[in-house]
Amino acid sequence: MDTMTSERPRKRKLTQAPGDEGGEGSRSVRRAMDILSLMLVRGGPVTVAQIIAELGIPKSTAYELVRTLSDADYVAPASRGAGLFIGRKLYELGMAYRNHVDLLRDGAQIVEELRDETGETTQLSVLDNQMMMVVLKEEGRGHLRIISNVGTRVPVNWAAAGRLLVSDQPDEELEQLLKATIRQSPTDKAIMDVSKLIAQIRKSRRLGYATELNEANEHAGCIAAPIVDASGRCIAAISVVVPEQRLTKPDRDRLITSVTAAAERLSRRLG
Repeated sequence: MDTMTSERPRKRKLTQAPGDEGGEGSRSVRRAMDILSLMLVRGGPVTVAQIIAELGIPKSTAYELVRTLSDADYVAPASRGAGLFIGRKLYELGMAYRNHVDLLRDGAQIVEELRDETGETTQLSVLDNQMMMVVLKEEGRGHLRIISNVGTRVPVNWAAAGRLLVSDQPDEELEQLLKATIRQSPTDKAIMDVSKLIAQIRKSRRLGYATELNEANEHAGCIAAPIVDASGRCIAAISVVVPEQRLTKPDRDRLITSVTAAAERLSRRLG
């Protein structure tokens, strides 16, 4: 936990940024951020009077900003009613940031360990603007090379990992997402029927892993498993990409065991 400082925040004069002439909206955003920063620096509740005195914000403006922040759950009354402190929404954003940082830090190690264990290309993917995006990748030791690199975004119907990333969405939302985003893959073998795709997504989540063969890459397939947070929600997916001949028994079973075990390790690290 960070050590909180007791230093009294300096009173700051809010000025317009260069190129922001007449930008009243930008000024309000900066003032709102100053209010939140004041709460963090103080490490405890602040009153509107303190906000006015410390930040030099006009009284009417300060009350309007506090009301807006309160309505959006960015600030909330302190437990004993003495002033205001950061609210639920900021806590959620902080947890999301922490999960993202932990996911990349711990995920890098798990992805590398999975590559070393299987010898195959391994990836960690997340959902980004309704698409599957690769955020970590370790190249396998074989001759197979996968075109996707870190930052690559593809429709969720192309990949086993993509199907897991949307597996928590209710049927109606999932149907809307798929109708808006599904595309035929380069191999022309990706599932395009929305109802069949939803059924496959639900089955994969029940099994705890997903597979695909020749849907995104010729003569190659993928096995993926979900990374879940404390609430059981899938926040990422880890996968191995292998030549099609290594997706038959007993190699397939061995890879499923390795991938699901790696996903469980990373999920536990994320709490």
